[in-house]
Amino acid sequence: MFHGNLVHASAPNITPYPRKILYLTLCAVSNHITKFTRADWIAHRDFTPIVPVDDGALLAHARAHRVAAE
Repeated sequence: MFHGNLVHASAPNITPYPRKILYLTLCAVSNHITKFTRADWIAHRDFTPIVPVDDGALLAHARAHRVAAE
């Protein structure tokens, strides 16, 4: 994970798997968009607050889906 303002570079992809990139911009729900000038896949319309999960949630998810990733 990288901050959106952090410059990041890497060597060309040498694997047979494509790389994916996802940018998230997070802010307070009270600071939501009021004028929609971009497509919804660029500027989402769901302003539901993010709910925190347990500290081990990502690790548990990875372990539960390990076979699919191998």
